[in-house]
Amino acid sequence: MYLHQLPLGSTGRITAIEGDAAWQRRLAALGIAVNQPVTLLRRAPFSNTFAVRVGTLTEVAIRAKDAATIAVEQVS
Repeated sequence: MYLHQLPLGSTGRITAIEGDAAWQRRLAALGIAVNQPVTLLRRAPFSNTFAVRVGTLTEVAIRAKDAATIAVEQVS
């Protein structure tokens, strides 16, 4: 399953990030890395943007096409 497919309010663990090394470094700068817990908080009503919490404190907005490159395993 990918991050954009995670049910709203659910927590998952990042298992893989698809894309080249530059993309992975860019996400790592935001705290999005393999084995990090992520929670899908909100979906913007008229756009393809998601608000996610990475770890316990960091919240970021991410586009659906970018979330489709982040594989997750649902935890709760």
